[in-house]
Amino acid sequence: MAAPQGAELFTRRHHNDILHVLRCLNGDFLREAECYFGGGTAIVLELDEYRESVDVDFLCASQEGYRKLRQALWGGSDLAGFLRPGSGLRLLRDVRMDQYGIRTLIGVGDVAIKFEIVREARIELTGEIDPRYGVPVLCRDHMFAEKLLANADRWNDAGVLSRDILDLSMMISRWGPIPAAAWVIAEGAYGDTVRKAYDKAAERIRAPEWLRKCMRDMAMDSDLETEILAVHGGPVSST
Repeated sequence: MAAPQGAELFTRRHHNDILHVLRCLNGDFLREAECYFGGGTAIVLELDEYRESVDVDFLCASQEGYRKLRQALWGGSDLAGFLRPGSGLRLLRDVRMDQYGIRTLIGVGDVAIKFEIVREARIELTGEIDPRYGVPVLCRDHMFAEKLLANADRWNDAGVLSRDILDLSMMISRWGPIPAAAWVIAEGAYGDTVRKAYDKAAERIRAPEWLRKCMRDMAMDSDLETEILAVHGGPVSST
């Protein structure tokens, strides 16, 4: 497909830096490798930039696809094998590859952007090219499933600032309830711990003080507090 064209799409400068990175990537090759833009950044960009997101995360669940990705980078220390003809990205760190993924740090202006392709071994993935970005984006059911799994992994880590349940809350508020298919996919990997973790995480952000701290630290507009709490039945007093 032709390289995506157009002006900057986003309000936050860092998100337009991420857009530049996406538009340099060879979306047709990534689609052939079944490698999809996903995770928190993809969600944030789809939902009006409700928080700051600083990384570029792709996921690949295909053994054959991951082999293609590694082979495309063999013998080099940059991302040339992933780029559109004529595109270039400045790396601040050599590319590192192992069984779990491919990682590097990209410089755009004076900003450092973490770039990672995660080798997803828990669930299958699908998606489609988004012409705005020029890369394949994870389908909505799988975006929900990945967020449910991420929440199950780290809902109790205070350093994460309840990021995953906040993302899920915004997804539910603006896209509708978590699809039944997403629950099935996530529970196929982690069992009933997915729902238990979801309930615990939702309970935690219903405490207004904690919710406000998380929102401040992730540069979220305070007006979103009401929208988020409405998803979970409103606030719960800490007294």
